[in-house]
Amino acid sequence: MPAAPPMRFLDAKVLRSIANVELKARLLVEGMYASRHRSPDYGYSVEFVDHREYTPGDELRTIDWKMLARTERYYVKRFEMESNMNVVCLLDVSGSMGYRPDDADRLTKLEYASYLAAAMAHLAAHQQDSPGLITFDRDIRDFVPPKQGRRHLFTILTKLESLAARGPSDLGPTLKLIVQRLTRRGVILLITDCHSGHDSVVEGIRHLVARRHEVVVLHLLDADEVKFPFQALTSFRDLETGTQLMTDPLRLRKLYLERLDKFRAAIKKGCAGCGADYRFIDTSEPIELVLRDYLLFRRERGR
Repeated sequence: MPAAPPMRFLDAKVLRSIANVELKARLLVEGMYASRHRSPDYGYSVEFVDHREYTPGDELRTIDWKMLARTERYYVKRFEMESNMNVVCLLDVSGSMGYRPDDADRLTKLEYASYLAAAMAHLAAHQQDSPGLITFDRDIRDFVPPKQGRRHLFTILTKLESLAARGPSDLGPTLKLIVQRLTRRGVILLITDCHSGHDSVVEGIRHLVARRHEVVVLHLLDADEVKFPFQALTSFRDLETGTQLMTDPLRLRKLYLERLDKFRAAIKKGCAGCGADYRFIDTSEPIELVLRDYLLFRRERGR
């Protein structure tokens, strides 16, 4: 029986590749549900932190009676509470994400990004975390706030199914708007081709990091953008502005690739300067390998 349309982005190979890999937060996260991530709030769990003096209103079960016997003073035990974390995918849906290569078997950047977002949302939901989704171009287009539950996951998948790439992008001001909507810190997965320019991209990432989110930038380009395989005289059209340019790609290929390398290096350096993780991806890479390798990297770093 074929899968329902909203489920098409949950590719079985991708899910199998990450089945045994947990997404761990580097930072202390705030929350109110019991899960697997440390929280700065104090609560009840198996991990003892310290004592503090008893104050009227404290529950009697928190009193350390052995400390009372030794010191003749009332102390309560404090434990480290564990909480779930928000895992929010910020998905660029501007016009450049809709570039469709001549190879009919290859995905557009937006389709590829949707598979990534679906797999990460599924992983977060599977480990009782709260996935969320925000799509944007020059403004916020869709906002699905982080939440737990299978029905919420289905909402995210349905939203991914309905996306269409269009319009210009400007990450700096847009991410500044987005960060105002995310009141609780967590893991932010920014999936974008960064076509709004280096300064705008880094400025936007800086806003996210300043709010103490753990930011992961997945810089996604089409394989044609990376390799520039064009041979004949070609008319290139900017999918965000509509500007067209007729040129000889063979003559410009060396200069294009040099500028692309410098741009990628600048984005990577900007992310490092902000404290964000950076991963470069092109659409010829198998999605399951991209996810598995990155999540394994996170796990090893966490150790």
